[in-house]
Amino acid sequence: MMIQIGTQNVNLRPFIGATIGWAVVCVALIFGLSSDPAAALRGWGVFYFLGVTDLFFLVKTIAAVIVLMSDQGAENRSAYTIQALVFGSLKMLCLAVIAIFLWKFPEAASRGSLLGLSGLIVVPLAGGFWWSQGQLKEVKSQT
Repeated sequence: MMIQIGTQNVNLRPFIGATIGWAVVCVALIFGLSSDPAAALRGWGVFYFLGVTDLFFLVKTIAAVIVLMSDQGAENRSAYTIQALVFGSLKMLCLAVIAIFLWKFPEAASRGSLLGLSGLIVVPLAGGFWWSQGQLKEVKSQT
């Protein structure tokens, strides 16, 4: 999957791969460590979906802000501003829903919800590392 940031196309495959890979690891850990895998899997699914959705809106917000800060979107500045506001608001909404779920359903705080929220950390780190390795290979091949 590619995302366009201004005039550049950026490959999101490393991040999608990290998302899927971490989901597989989390499900394996839930079934291996949890005494009630069905409940843990439900909690994981809710929080992992919200976390990955939050990361998606973060990417879209950053893409719009980068175009706003550069000269690439000078003629459509108001459209990119609206995009940044909408995607930033959706990102904050995802975080608010996570907070509400943690507050209203404290019994859901189990291994499943902890592993679901861990996606907010692991996916960008693993995907970013994988992406950076691809960028380094690309730079090396050009020299």
